[in-house]
Amino acid sequence: MIEVTDAAAEVLMSNLVEGKIIRMVLVAVDPSGANYVLSWDDPADGDVIFESNGVEIRMNPSDAELLSETIIDYVDTEELGKGFVIQGPEEEGCGCGHDHEHCN
Repeated sequence: MIEVTDAAAEVLMSNLVEGKIIRMVLVAVDPSGANYVLSWDDPADGDVIFESNGVEIRMNPSDAELLSETIIDYVDTEELGKGFVIQGPEEEGCGCGHDHEHCN
């Protein structure tokens, strides 16, 4: 249910700290959809694990229940700057409420 693009996989793997995992956390659900962030964390019993492009993304089970097909990309443009874009199939961006498609 999570697709990690080549660009995002490269950045995530190059910044992964030994002993830590990549966690996607649901931070809010509003009219624009579900809003997620990525963080480094410790593994937890019961984590739901998604694997894509050589990257493991972990979520707690209650957050994972709300997840639909999701694409994690990384952008580095003059217009948007640098950061991850977490996008669902119906969304045009991360749903963070900003007027751009870019999240740091």
